[in-house]
Amino acid sequence: MLSKLPFLFIVFYILITALQFIAGIDGIMHIFGLHWIFAGFAAALLAFIPAIGPAVGLYGAVVVWKWPAFLALFLFFWPYFIYAGLLLFGTTKAFMFWKKALWPFTRPTKRSGDIEPEFTVKEKASTDDAEALPIEYDNR
Repeated sequence: MLSKLPFLFIVFYILITALQFIAGIDGIMHIFGLHWIFAGFAAALLAFIPAIGPAVGLYGAVVVWKWPAFLALFLFFWPYFIYAGLLLFGTTKAFMFWKKALWPFTRPTKRSGDIEPEFTVKEKASTDDAEALPIEYDNR
């Protein structure tokens, strides 16, 4: 059953998006009195704006289809409710995840699986101290 959850989520998301799009078309037709083709183009453009697309769909569902406002609000704005819940309840867990994910950029600690280098690096070494041969160019 767990392997089918992503597929069900995608199908559910596509159905809700199509319902929002159709409600947006009806809402734009109701507000401006446009033909459904022009209202469809406007709804398609507004659907790409994060909060405006669901708001137009909410208007179409409540005013034109006579849905209850709380049902349409929950149906079209459900991702925002999930984001708000994640922000309210998942902040500390997300912080701990990023703290573990970014461990190389924090204070270094020795772990059991680390490989020790077989050389040492001088901290104050400069190129003047190096025993390098000068580069000779052939000017023919």
